[in-house]
Amino acid sequence: MLKPSRIVRMLVGPSVAMVMVCGHRSLEASPLPTSDVDLRVMTYNVDGGTSFAAVVVARTPTEFLLGVGQAITEVRATNPTARMTAVAKQILTADATLVSLQEVDQWLTGSFDPATGTCGALTLEIDMLRDLLEALAAHGGHYAVAARGVQRTFPATPALIPPAGFLCVAVADTNVILARTDLASSTFQWRNPRSAQFDSRVFLTTPVGPIPVPSAWVSVDAAFDGRVFRFIGAHLETNDAAVREQQGVELRAGPAHTLLPVIIAMDSNAQASPSPADPTYLDFIATGYADVWHKVRPRTPGFTCCQTPLVNNPVSVLDSRIDLILTSGPVHAPRVALLGADPASMTPEGLWPSDHAGVAAQVVIMRHPPR
Repeated sequence: MLKPSRIVRMLVGPSVAMVMVCGHRSLEASPLPTSDVDLRVMTYNVDGGTSFAAVVVARTPTEFLLGVGQAITEVRATNPTARMTAVAKQILTADATLVSLQEVDQWLTGSFDPATGTCGALTLEIDMLRDLLEALAAHGGHYAVAARGVQRTFPATPALIPPAGFLCVAVADTNVILARTDLASSTFQWRNPRSAQFDSRVFLTTPVGPIPVPSAWVSVDAAFDGRVFRFIGAHLETNDAAVREQQGVELRAGPAHTLLPVIIAMDSNAQASPSPADPTYLDFIATGYADVWHKVRPRTPGFTCCQTPLVNNPVSVLDSRIDLILTSGPVHAPRVALLGADPASMTPEGLWPSDHAGVAAQVVIMRHPPR
């Protein structure tokens, strides 16, 4: 058998660890209206199923192999297919026209031959986007992918799961915008899908050296009832506040720099509540963005993060608000709701739809700026 260090040198290149760090009733808000004449938007981090914590702390080749094995073990334990059915129900409850999704992951697995140090053919084991779209359709929803951007990729790499042994895994972590397809084009349409990684990013220390770990955004230009706006989804850096703040600057100077009204629906990883608020959140507010939840429900916490890593805690432990819908320009949001935070939203086996709650809002693109 090859030594773990030999396996890592053969199969783990500098790009490998880039990804490794990566109910129908609301508890805190009234349900949104369900008329097709209303524009409703939503953000939902659907939880890739692992934080890659064991990979992040790995300092030896053996620890790295075990960390990758632990990551895929955790993902399997969170049953993404069942959770995507639960997420689909939340999207349909919100009747969202546009949905910004984060951590929509694909996992491929296959065999590993220690004698040759090579991976066999990989097969698709988990496809969260496929499962979500199938669940939406099965429950009467009509959605298509309007934009999709790869945030991080993880090529075929060996993993070790004692006592079963070695396997190879690969993963792609994506941000997605879904759009309804059952509305007349005279009412709703979209175009100009775009996506990119932020230039500012963290670097992960691994046995194969420092690895960049990017975050990303996606966007579309949409028209509802003849009023055009830009809808942006994003997933900002989790752990490094300075990098996260710079990504906020890039977001405002990049896709959000437009004459169109802007709606940003994202997992910001920037705490809006409880106090103290994160500097990245304060930057958006200081530059004129409106926080829909705060404007509509200023006295309600609206916590969106986070359930336990295996999402099997029987009682919700959400304790911070980081999933945001922000607006700029002549946009009015009369209603907002929290989805997936009620135990009624859990899967039959007792898993939360995600470690995050979703946030949905009714919005109106006005012909003139609000007074």
